[in-house]
Amino acid sequence: MSDTIEHKGIVESVSGQEVHVRIVQASACSACHAAKSCMAADAREKYIDCLAEEPLAVGDDVMVSVSQKQGWLAVLLSFVLPFLLLMLMLWLTGKVWSEAVSGTVSICSLLPYYLVIWLFRDKLRKRFNFIARKQ
Repeated sequence: MSDTIEHKGIVESVSGQEVHVRIVQASACSACHAAKSCMAADAREKYIDCLAEEPLAVGDDVMVSVSQKQGWLAVLLSFVLPFLLLMLMLWLTGKVWSEAVSGTVSICSLLPYYLVIWLFRDKLRKRFNFIARKQ
């Protein structure tokens, strides 16, 4: 098993050693021959700020990589912890209030969580290191 997660991308802009890369995130079925007529096919463009391992220019094809450990941390922060918070609040408030009220309170409990994530965005940005290198 590889210890990095990689995506192909194209350099959009360069600022010193930092590059802005466009990657196309495609679903597994987007490569299918019937993808144009099928509503399940999905491809979205994402933009990522990366550190360049070597001098890069606009339009260069690059491979963007991040360690698998950082990927798992991202999954934990963006999916697992909010889900656990939501379920915990639903369970706690369900003992006191009706389903509608406890559901609303549970969803609203995510606002402070995402506010904290937003407040620490600069610290998190330093923690997640995307590296771009030529293909």
